Amino acid sequence: MTATNYTMVTVASCEPSFLNQALKHTGALAEELKASAGAIITRYGVLATGEHAGSMMLMQGYSELNGIDAAFGVYNKSADYQALIGSGKVNVTLRNILKVEPLELENQSTDVPAYGVLTRWGSADSMVDRMRGMVHLFEDNGAMFMRYWTIMTGSHAGRRLLAVGYPSMDAIEKTYNALRGSDDYNSMVSDIDIDFRNIVRIAG
Repeated sequence: MTATNYTMVTVASCEPSFLNQALKHTGALAEELKASAGAIITRYGVLATGEHAGSMMLMQGYSELNGIDAAFGVYNKSADYQALIGSGKVNVTLRNILKVEPLELENQSTDVPAYGVLTRWGSADSMVDRMRGMVHLFEDNGAMFMRYWTIMTGSHAGRRLLAVGYPSMDAIEKTYNALRGSDDYNSMVSDIDIDFRNIVRIAG
């Protein structure tokens, strides 16, 4: 599979009465992005916690930045995108570009997780080598997928973002119990500035 080097993330508020329909349109849009913009992977769902709770999130991964340009071309032609934006019930509140860092699980699953945990922090460097020694704590406790980025655009440019997908809330609990018992994890947390950790219910 072609490597994913960049990700575009979009967050949009949505009226609750329109959410189910909006997720159907987003799922169809995700397939269009794969077919016509070259998206390698897409994930979408609903933020369950934090300041954007109840908002939808769409992530799309590309090998090159020109894939993101192609995505906007898809938006212009997509009936599903126009149905979202033209509904008057969906409002894009955030869109950023992220640079993928070389950190992932040993066995990344292609199955759709039920939940994702997003953690954002500030650090002087990416700390990839330091984090590699902790990857097994996620994988051993049920994590299905891991992606790590440096944020390139927006008000949080330069900060780091880690996304980990899980099959259940139980797997999230087990993972964080294991992390809290790790000297390496506790040492790293003391050296970074975490300002965001939230759960996403993944729909596709």
